[in-house]
Amino acid sequence: MIRVIINGDDFGISQNVNKAICECFAKRYLTGTTLMVNMPYAEEAVEMAREYGFHEAVGLHLNLTSGMPLTEDIKRCKRFCRKNGTFNAHFAQNTMSRLSITKEESRAVEKEIEAQMRRYFELGLAERHLDSHHHVHTDRSVMQVLMPLVHKYNFRSVRLSRNLFLKMNFLKRIYKSSFNNSLKSKVPVTTDYFGSYADLRNLKGSIPDNSLVEVMVHPMYDEKGVLVDSHETPMRDLDTLLDELRAERQAYYLV
Repeated sequence: MIRVIINGDDFGISQNVNKAICECFAKRYLTGTTLMVNMPYAEEAVEMAREYGFHEAVGLHLNLTSGMPLTEDIKRCKRFCRKNGTFNAHFAQNTMSRLSITKEESRAVEKEIEAQMRRYFELGLAERHLDSHHHVHTDRSVMQVLMPLVHKYNFRSVRLSRNLFLKMNFLKRIYKSSFNNSLKSKVPVTTDYFGSYADLRNLKGSIPDNSLVEVMVHPMYDEKGVLVDSHETPMRDLDTLLDELRAERQAYYLV
């Protein structure tokens, strides 16, 4: 038997995504979602989560790559922000800065992460799960300042680095394994595997019994109004895959 968690990323990024995630909860496609607290539609997202009855399943989607930061210092860091103060995602696209940043940048990142955590709790949320936009929490330069704050604010679970892959180069595999082993020693709850809908579909036969698997999806509506994952896969296909898993492996979907 394997257990499957389905998380809807990017809650709060737009009205389209907010509405799509609410429909996914209504149809029981999701077990959780994570909120981007610095985005324009974050407050609307929380109101909708309360209206639809899933506010206790809303974690924090830490964001250092999109929108406007909550703090000022990071706006002066060129590897993180544009001249107008918005995140530029440059650091996340450079291997060296993903591994190491300056002390000034580290202090700015620490302030921004803490501000996002505080905002999360100010919005009345207490699921205490953390993951991140573009997986920045798995970058060594971010993880070093993040983990003390995870403990300070008592986050009980943190997403793994993606370890469901058809192909992965040797160095990436070593890094991800090291990160995941370290994470499992530092937080109370992690899954055994983490990947996308496509990863689960392609690798479901190789997942060991008794595993806990997290699948990330990005619910939205396409140009035809169809509820999809990241512009591509209809969300109903994910539900069909879960039905197949139940039949083949006696897997169950955590709701």
